[in-house]
Amino acid sequence: MKKRVAILVGVPTPYRDPLFERLARSPGYDIQALYCRDHQPNQAWRLSQPRYPARYLRNLAPTGWHGRLLIGGINPGVWRELETFRPDAVVVYGYNTATAFLAILWATRRHTPVLMRTDSNLLDEDRKPPSLLAFKRLFLRWLVRRVSGFLSVGTLNSQYWRCYGAMPEKIFLARYAVDNDYFGGQAAHYRACREQVREENGWGQRYLLLYVGRLTPVKGVDVLIEALRRISETRPDIGLLIVGQGPERQALEKRAKGLPQIFFLGFRDWGDLPRFYAAADLFVLPSRREPWGLVVNEAMASGLPVIATQKVGAAQDLIIEGQSGYLVPVNDAEAMAVTIDRACQSVERLRAMGELAQQLIASWNYDATLEGFYQALSHCLGGHALQAVGSRL
Repeated sequence: MKKRVAILVGVPTPYRDPLFERLARSPGYDIQALYCRDHQPNQAWRLSQPRYPARYLRNLAPTGWHGRLLIGGINPGVWRELETFRPDAVVVYGYNTATAFLAILWATRRHTPVLMRTDSNLLDEDRKPPSLLAFKRLFLRWLVRRVSGFLSVGTLNSQYWRCYGAMPEKIFLARYAVDNDYFGGQAAHYRACREQVREENGWGQRYLLLYVGRLTPVKGVDVLIEALRRISETRPDIGLLIVGQGPERQALEKRAKGLPQIFFLGFRDWGDLPRFYAAADLFVLPSRREPWGLVVNEAMASGLPVIATQKVGAAQDLIIEGQSGYLVPVNDAEAMAVTIDRACQSVERLRAMGELAQQLIASWNYDATLEGFYQALSHCLGGHALQAVGSRL
């Protein structure tokens, strides 16, 4: 008999859909995804109807609050949906909304195992006030006692949960992944005509850097632009493509004035991104704070090496210094400039680093993610999930 698994998650995204589709096809499980809202206000992804069982809960939070701490997800209907579905286990994405709290309380009352999935890490903890950290420590220790397993996205996430009291045997590596085959295949397809694309768009520089993401202060794009300015006279052969939209765009365009090698391309749909990964030589993520950064996975799957700051969570697992990419201090335009200059000395060297990056990211795939899910479910539900693992892997 199949086990029922409810998955409480904030919004549908192109990253989670393939995972949930595969989980729904598992012979051992019936799943029900419960979404707190149907879209993220600051995201413009176009997604098709889910090909797995999913329901959208009515969110009582005003639209302007969506995604905010605690008050961004207020879905009292989650209790009714869980009562109706009666899951054998509940997977909760994040713990910082009222809805997540309600789901955990429901599961505690029904003695139903809870699996926790977040991308939290300790990289930014030192910026928080001591009083907030004290409250957080109390809350998370309460939470840890009520969670049966933690679906860790990577090394820093595992460290986070151990820091707040989770026993190692309750932490299961369920690697953060994107569709590597899609990005690798599409990038290879577009790379065949990349020189033509670069010429048609006026991207005539020998080396092209790429940034993909929201244009907000936390992303540190201002630091990246300043780094390009510092080497613009000696390295006019380095260009930068900025793909994304956000409230900082106007300010960033003003900052980039006088740098014709910087191109603002605006928002592009997820399915269009491989064209830009194929056109570029090097990906840069200059974030001041980035719990993980799935664009790093995308870039590496597309055959690009990556420059990232030390505040990017994915860097711990995915960037091997000088081999698959480079790490730079946060908020350090000079260090960023020096690293870009050093990296862009040989197209052939960057291509070789990109090939290594693609090989490294190959094991960070949906099968590895599912293996972590199955192991965690096995821990919670007995041997049932082990049969599911054997049938899938």
